Amino acid sequence: MPSPQVNFLHHIANRSPGKMAHSRWLTTANRILQLYVSTNNPSEGLKLLAQFVIKVYAPSWFEIKQNPKATYGARHLHQMIKKCAFLPPEYKSLVFDVIQRNAYFAHCENVLLSMLEDQRAHIRELALRRILKARKLQSSYAIRQFNIPTLNFQAEEYYNLIS
Repeated sequence: MPSPQVNFLHHIANRSPGKMAHSRWLTTANRILQLYVSTNNPSEGLKLLAQFVIKVYAPSWFEIKQNPKATYGARHLHQMIKKCAFLPPEYKSLVFDVIQRNAYFAHCENVLLSMLEDQRAHIRELALRRILKARKLQSSYAIRQFNIPTLNFQAEEYYNLIS
């Protein structure tokens, strides 16, 4: 059964947080780690937050800084999902809910973009086949609505994040 804290977080998850400031996220991560290091007997929650920063947030931040192009978006998203494997189930579902709501790079067009720049030739060829198939199936030239797809969190590769 999820803790009251998890239920509370689900309650506020869809609220608008206001203007995004990336520097605040770095400061928050830094302060969590400072608090963890300076605490003699850290709580389980603080330990989990510190682990999340070290195992998920910081490595993902550096990977995105190293490869900031949109062609890496689906790969970054997939790597973040894989890095969350250590989380307890109730927190993993909370994190996966947030990832699902913000899975813009899992949209089929963004996944295809990543596939077209993949180093593996068979993945690039698969992307080409999918694009040609989609062109044949296209029936109207109306403006399509951008919908965030449902993610497959068990996907072994980024190109399998969606069906």
